[in-house]
Order: sequence, then C-alpha cells, then structure tokens
Amino acid sequence: MSGALGGGGELTRRRFLELGGGAAGAALLGPAGDALLGATPRAKNVVVVVLDNVRADYLASRRVRTPNLDTFARESLSFTRYRPEAFPTIPARRTIMTGRRIYPFRGWDPTPGLPQEPGWQPIARSVPVFTDLLERAGYRTGYVTDNPHILSGAYDPFRARFTHPVTVKGQVPFRGKPRDRTSRARLERHALPPLLRDKTTRRRIEEFLNANFGRDSEEDYLAPRVFTAASRWVAEAAASQRPFALVVDSFDPHEPWDPPDRYLRMYGKGRFRGIKPIQPFFPPGGRIERFGLTPTAMRSVRNLYKAELTMVDAWFGRFLAGLDRSAVAGDTVVMVLSDHGVLLGEHGQVGKAPSQMYREVTDVPLIIRDPQRRRAGRSTAYRASTHDIAPTALSYLGRPVPDAMDGVDLSLLFAGKRPPRRETFTSSYGAYVSAGDDRWLLISDNQGKDKRLFDTRRDPGEHRDVAAQHPEVVRRLWRLVLRDAGGKRLPNFN
Repeated sequence: MSGALGGGGELTRRRFLELGGGAAGAALLGPAGDALLGATPRAKNVVVVVLDNVRADYLASRRVRTPNLDTFARESLSFTRYRPEAFPTIPARRTIMTGRRIYPFRGWDPTPGLPQEPGWQPIARSVPVFTDLLERAGYRTGYVTDNPHILSGAYDPFRARFTHPVTVKGQVPFRGKPRDRTSRARLERHALPPLLRDKTTRRRIEEFLNANFGRDSEEDYLAPRVFTAASRWVAEAAASQRPFALVVDSFDPHEPWDPPDRYLRMYGKGRFRGIKPIQPFFPPGGRIERFGLTPTAMRSVRNLYKAELTMVDAWFGRFLAGLDRSAVAGDTVVMVLSDHGVLLGEHGQVGKAPSQMYREVTDVPLIIRDPQRRRAGRSTAYRASTHDIAPTALSYLGRPVPDAMDGVDLSLLFAGKRPPRRETFTSSYGAYVSAGDDRWLLISDNQGKDKRLFDTRRDPGEHRDVAAQHPEVVRRLWRLVLRDAGGKRLPNFN
C-alpha cells in the first residue's frame, strides 16, 4: 500500500487517476478503512449541491436511470439515515446554510412573499451562514439557483451575502415579466381538468408555461441552465486562484414536471388522455382521488418524475465532469443532498404535506465525496441531518466552527473517527412533528392531538398505525419531541 501511495502518505489526484479512479481507486482505499484514515480531512474548496424533491429510494435502483449520481456515490460516502430536521424547501435551506437547528419553528413570523407556513422565513442578517465565514477568510462564494423561493424578494438580502451569486429564472412562483402568454389550447395539453378548475393551480401552470415559452433545445430547460451556470462559475473560480465555496441549488426535480421527450421515452407514457400533467395536483399535495388521478394517470405522473430526475442527473453529470477535469478537482470536497421527497401514490397521496411525514417524503440522499476518495463506495448509518452540512464544510476547509452551530462535523467519519452518537431523531414540517429511532416512527400535530405510531421493522411501508397498541412508545417518543424542543411546550400555530 505504501508503494501505491508514493513517498508521502498522501494519495494525489494524479496518482488516483493513474490507478483507475472509480472502482480501482475505491478498492485501493477500501478494506483497511482507506489508507488515509486517521489523517484530518482537508480541502481547499467546497461545492454543496442541493437537489430539490429527490427520494432516496429512487437512486441506485431499477426504478429510474441516474448513472451519474450512481457513479458519484461509488466515489463517495453515502448516508443511509440522513433526514432533514426541518421541512420543506426554505426551512431545510435555513439549517443547511446556518448549521443550526430550527426545530420546532419557535419564533416563526410570517413573511410577505413566502408561503405562510411555519418555518418559512428569511435568515436573519445577524445569523451567519457558513459562506459568510469563508468570505471573511478570503474565499470566493457563490449561490447558483433557480429556486423560486430563494429568488423571492424576501431572500434578496440572502443572495447579496455572496460575492458571486447567479440567478436562473423560470420556476414558479415566477418573479418578473414572463416570455409569453399561454394559449388555452396549450394550457389544456398540460393540465388535467380538475386542476384547471382550481384558479391557484391553473395560474401556477400558466405561469410556468409562460416563463418557459420558446425553448429551442434541452439546454434551455431549467436544470441544464443551472448546471451550465455552475460550470462557468467553477471555471471562473479556478482561474481566479482563490479558494471558493459554491452552493448549487437546483429546484428540479420539483414539479412542475416537464422533461424533454427523450427522457420521457425511457419510461413510457407521460401523457394521460393526451394530456401531459406537469402539475398533477394542487400544491403541495393531497389524496389522488381529489385530482382525478386514476392508476393509469399515476403511472404517467411517476414517469414524468422519473424523466425529470434523469434529466437532472444528466446535467449534474456534465457539471461534475467539468469539475473533475479542472485544476481544482483534487482540492474540492463535494456534497450532494436533497431537502425532501414526494409521495407518488403511496398512502393514496401525491405530493407532500406536513401530516404525511412518511419515508417517501423524509428519506432523501446525502452523499459526500472526499477529495482523496476516502470511504469511496461506502455507506454509513449515522443519523446525519441538514444542520451538519455547514460545520462539515468549515471543518473540511480547516476553518473554526462557531459554537452557535449545533450540527455535527461529518468529516470525522473520513478520518475513521466517530461523531457524537445519535440514536433518535426529531423533525418539524409545518405544524407537525415526527420522532423516532431504529424501530419506531411517531407522526403528530405539534400539540399532540393526532399521534400516529408505526413499527418500521414489521411495517416498513408505514401503513398501520399501532399507537393504541403501544402507548408507552408513544409517550417515550413524545417526551423526545419535547426534550429536543428545549423541554418546553411546542408553539401553537393555530
């Protein structure tokens, strides 16, 4: 092994590639805990890629083609029990960027321009995000995104905190003047009749079609535009010879699902009765019967989601290939994660909702690639969460982690060390909470009036509520809910 590593104890990027990268490199760094374990992980740069709405069970499976994310996972450490501590979009990003828990949304104040739901609010200027700390240390910082909530007026001050932010418009709610006005005939080709009768959903579909009118090629779609912009950003950062921290926040594969036909053909029909239902439910979701979604229609909906995810994978792959060809590749740690998943017919539901914190919504990917490929192709059952991303990034870059960040430094795992134990979890989504351990899952409104308990060992699909049969487990997990909320009653949002 020492001969393979060369005279020093460090595997260089060039030597890694000479050894074949990928599987060969993973084998080299394999059974002994990787020859580099024990050394403190270090990088000069960090890239955090946030993919909205990605279910963990759809990756590395036969359900959907994601060859680039699959390859990335073979080069990385995958977290099989990663679970955001706050849902959905904006609450998750608040914890990702600040390294702080915001469960159970105590002190939430409704913000104009954002959904009027607990947890949805800007990051206060007095609360540092990890990129602030890096900028003060001389880093070039960036946030490349088409996320419509990050592009809202409420988040203008947040984007201004980066030295080089990049915005990609086209998602909804759309801010600005759209490209065109959609005809009724075009609208009817993209929306099921029950959704056209709902003014809010109809307006959402119209807005999306207007904002994305006139696309000439796949490069004009939103995920391709985001990752192309991110590739340019990395090239400019490499040329500047400054260390950098980049967040790439792709709203796809969030609905509306409107993938190019070449991806849709991989899975079959994406149309139902001649309609391509790009927004097949009233946001954020509900029972499938409410939207007129038959089993045949749901197959089309799932195909649209799969095709959208495959498109995201393809353009993530192009971005990663460009990064790996660059001079900064061997000095850059890359993290890929999601904020929430989506129900696609499970539990009779489509979309997501606070009361439906089932695994399809909560179990999402977190994959971290070490610059030296430590732990490549491995997985860990450590209960990582969104508030661990900021301290991990800072630690990798050799920067101090502020005491106010209560997340865990996951880079310890790449040094063969153990982070603090986490045997349980708690999460917030709107006015609901969840708590659990290796066996049990509790879902409840945050006032404790609607408690449901699932035995995930005997019922991995989380279908049978056994709260009445196990009141002692319910009481134990509810005590956990209160403990993690500071031992106080949870805020009443009603």
